[in-house]
Amino acid sequence: QVVSRFPRMVRDLARQSGKEVTIEIRGADTELDKSVMDIIADPLIHLLRNAVDHGIESPDERRAQRKDPQGHIVLSAFHQGNQVLITLQDDGRGIDVDRVKQKALEQQILSADGANALSEKALAALIFRTGLSTLDTASSLSGRGVGLHLVQRYIEQLNGTVELETTPGEGTTFILKLPLTLAIIPALMVGVKAEVFAIPLVAVEEAIR
Repeated sequence: QVVSRFPRMVRDLARQSGKEVTIEIRGADTELDKSVMDIIADPLIHLLRNAVDHGIESPDERRAQRKDPQGHIVLSAFHQGNQVLITLQDDGRGIDVDRVKQKALEQQILSADGANALSEKALAALIFRTGLSTLDTASSLSGRGVGLHLVQRYIEQLNGTVELETTPGEGTTFILKLPLTLAIIPALMVGVKAEVFAIPLVAVEEAIR
């Protein structure tokens, strides 16, 4: 239900920005707790906007780099243990870490010493800071420096995490790790030798000393 509107949305975003973009959705049948599903749509919309506006290049720019003029986004969801992993991957320009660093210094988010002490991965992660945008001018799609900050806030609200992998010229992947459920179940903790078990209280008739 969450992802069914995304193909049309990506087509509209691509048309607005003068780009050619396709989206492939994998694992659309992955089930999520309703409490998680109610919150996850907004961060995914922000990430898709970001991918189309920042990540995917114009058809001419892609041709110059010997890429398919049509950009490609893959949205995947799958279970892994007691988590759901949602990945959003684009084959665009990747994150220019030097530009992120320059913008962070301009906006006094970092000191020069602080910036030099950070790894490339930590510098790329600065795009989650509120107010930081690598665009010089904001468009109707993005550039105000709030989208990715909101993504992080939404995911933290779900007790999840956001990770980022990027390769210049090849693309960027956002990895959302979410708990299967936000339900809090009161439980009776029982120790048996070295093991500890949690028995849901609804299944406990009585406790006898």
